[in-house]
Amino acid sequence: MKKKQLLSIVLTALMVTGAVAGCGASSSSGSNTASSSSTTAATEAAPAAETSAAAATDSAEAATETSSTANTDISGELNLIHYLTEDNKIAALDELVSGFESEYPNVTVNTEAMSMDNYTDVIKLRFSTNEAPDIIFGQPKSNTDLIDNGLIMDLSGEDFTSRLSESSKACVTYNDGVYGIPLDQMANVVFYNKDIFEKEGIEIPTTYDEFISVCKKLSDDGIVPCAAGYTDDIAIGANFYTIYYGAKWEQAENNAQELMDGASFSDYPGYSEALDEWREIMKYQNTDCKSIDTARAEQMFANGDTAMIIIGTWGLGSILGYNPDGNFGGFMYPSENTADDNAVPVNIDDCWMISQDTQNKDAALAFLEYATRPDVNAKWCGTASQLSALDGVECDSLPAPAQDIANEIATKKTTAWASVSNFSGQYNTAYYATLHDFVNDDSMTAADWCNEIDQEFASARK
Repeated sequence: MKKKQLLSIVLTALMVTGAVAGCGASSSSGSNTASSSSTTAATEAAPAAETSAAAATDSAEAATETSSTANTDISGELNLIHYLTEDNKIAALDELVSGFESEYPNVTVNTEAMSMDNYTDVIKLRFSTNEAPDIIFGQPKSNTDLIDNGLIMDLSGEDFTSRLSESSKACVTYNDGVYGIPLDQMANVVFYNKDIFEKEGIEIPTTYDEFISVCKKLSDDGIVPCAAGYTDDIAIGANFYTIYYGAKWEQAENNAQELMDGASFSDYPGYSEALDEWREIMKYQNTDCKSIDTARAEQMFANGDTAMIIIGTWGLGSILGYNPDGNFGGFMYPSENTADDNAVPVNIDDCWMISQDTQNKDAALAFLEYATRPDVNAKWCGTASQLSALDGVECDSLPAPAQDIANEIATKKTTAWASVSNFSGQYNTAYYATLHDFVNDDSMTAADWCNEIDQEFASARK
């Protein structure tokens, strides 16, 4: 009955399900499977012979290691779905899958990428038609409707959940169950071009007024202050979440649940304050921000076309991919005019859930156990340019901007906002839709937005 009810909800919101594809231009394909890389031999005979001999030795050693560690007791075919688009994260996932399949040679992992914009609706549709993937990318507190319908597996009895840090575990705990495994954490911040700041004589701003003053100076000097591309949900979240989920969210930490229960957005001044700031910042973003996507905005910043970009740390890998030699740094977005009041929004990022009715339970659990091993997770974080969500795991290969953010998190106030409550299901869909409306309608005020989203949430409660 629950699946039939869910199908009814989905079909009302989703008239047509198109072909799934990655939401950003950062990745080279929409569907990704692990692949092996090959090395072309040098043309000179002697070096080629040496290379072949070395390769043969490495291959033999690798084969011996694989055969000695391979687990052939577990078999099956895992279907994994996600909305990762950044090249570095796709590479991290490919590495993870490849390593897992080497240790579990009788398990095949099929990965499917799709757009974040209709991801939730497609997942629900898959569940309602008994086509749910075994492993699902997503955060439990953004999918509580799936959990309430008994569709997501409780992992609290699994030993590997003890590897999570305390704050990470809180973010995936719901009704005393653990419903997801995060591999890394993200912070919503500002990345900046150090060369431009130095040339302009700009110091890192520590208050909102200082931030706007920086934007004005850059603009007056003919430099676009901030990059943005609002055609996808990721960009909406990158900007608004950075502005709101720090100090302004702290004004009422449990507001998400209260709003889903019937409160009005106008009762929470932090939303209006954040919207007003966002509207002002839009004046200092690229003029085509409404017609390009996140990947293009990342590329603009990487190429030095703008001085800053407001984004989550998840975007750093793509930025560095566009310009590996870029002289970039990162700092906390200052939403308040008293420096000590500011806070860095921190949340788990890449997180995986398991379908309750998976026919490959042992393989799915083995995959998450493998992914949470300290050495495997350190490799993931190094490739993805992210901070670990596990306890005690450190990555020595973080790029300089990521290290800047790690220092900000270590020395500044932070908000673990996802550990409290998130909008889920149709509420989350309405949240993003109305934020898109705010971006695309320059005449919409914060009060207008509050009225619109109140109506949308009222409809969702019916």
